[in-house]
Amino acid sequence: SPVSAMASSSSALCEDQFQCAICLDVFTDPVSTPCGHNFCMICLKEYWDSSPHCQCPVCKEKFSNRPDLRVNTFISALAASFKKSVQLKSSRAAEKPTRSQVLCEVCYEKQCEAVKSCLICMASYCKTHLEPHERVSSLKKHKLMEPVENLEDYICQKHERPLELFCRDDQTCVCQFCTETDHKSHNTVPLEEESVEKKNELVKTQAEVQQKIQERLKNIGEIKHSVEVNKKNLEKEKADVVKMFSALIRCIRRSQAELLKVMEKKQKAAEMQAEDFIKDLEQELSDLKRRNTDLEQLLHTEDHLHLLQIYPSLCSSPHTQDWTSITITSHLSVETLRRALAQLQETLSLEMKKIKETGQCLLWVYSEKIHSNKYLHLGEINKDPENRNVFFYKSMFVFLFIVTVF
Repeated sequence: SPVSAMASSSSALCEDQFQCAICLDVFTDPVSTPCGHNFCMICLKEYWDSSPHCQCPVCKEKFSNRPDLRVNTFISALAASFKKSVQLKSSRAAEKPTRSQVLCEVCYEKQCEAVKSCLICMASYCKTHLEPHERVSSLKKHKLMEPVENLEDYICQKHERPLELFCRDDQTCVCQFCTETDHKSHNTVPLEEESVEKKNELVKTQAEVQQKIQERLKNIGEIKHSVEVNKKNLEKEKADVVKMFSALIRCIRRSQAELLKVMEKKQKAAEMQAEDFIKDLEQELSDLKRRNTDLEQLLHTEDHLHLLQIYPSLCSSPHTQDWTSITITSHLSVETLRRALAQLQETLSLEMKKIKETGQCLLWVYSEKIHSNKYLHLGEINKDPENRNVFFYKSMFVFLFIVTVF
């Protein structure tokens, strides 16, 4: 079917294509708005319940009636398939890699799986063919280890002897002959002893990584919560702004629209910033989890040489950012603006009352077109178009100054 065909290739699609713009997670019961955008059903319902307008959270297109939401089965099937593929990848990544099967080098017809590798014989043996190493006195002295394919990596290239020691001065694995030549008088210890010490240090590194994982999980939660709070505050402020400007003249309404655009832009900028922070945190989280998995695997390995060889690349804490001081806000305080506009309206109402009672009003007018400050009677304002323009520019200057300040 088309759905199954699309679902089979869902792993090739990026997560953004299945991401709800509200919760920033993969769709759960996806629904579509008339404008074509998709959201989780519960997310869209909660958004509309907390908003004074029924509009699209992405493009802000308003709907006269609240649309009847129905789950988009096609997108739901794709999202479910995508979730499944992501979970499968995660489970595979979390699985400890098993050592590739090493076969006995003595078996002829049907090779059995090896149980030990001998660093002296440079061969791997199954349980049956290992028996001489457990019985013959001279073979008992051979260095046995867990079966590995690359036995040559465990042998000193210079002396062709097993790498049994670790030189702490040069931080490298050496054989017994190395301690009598190039590493003479150096501080050397058995591989097992150094491996135990390195594991203790890895435990500390892992603890630091796990702490950073928890911190970033907390940061992500705080950022998401901050975005939701900012959205709710923004909707209330938008309603207040609409109410404040409803009584003003056409020029003030234009300023109202500009202010709303600024607020929307600030909110979008805050959301985009939050998305960037979350992406960075999720990337760090992914890196830290991957590092934690590597450390966990290394802590359980019995391959001491392998541990010591890759230890320098894993012992140091991965580079991460400091997220403790990160905050997301799109809040614009309109309280001072409300008081200023109320005072302006009160002043205008008082002056209009005086005009009605006395029939005239003295206004202090200033403009770049008039290079002197002077009082003008109301009659002079109405009579001369130049004076009317001055009065208009004066009123707009007062209002726009207040808006610009905030």
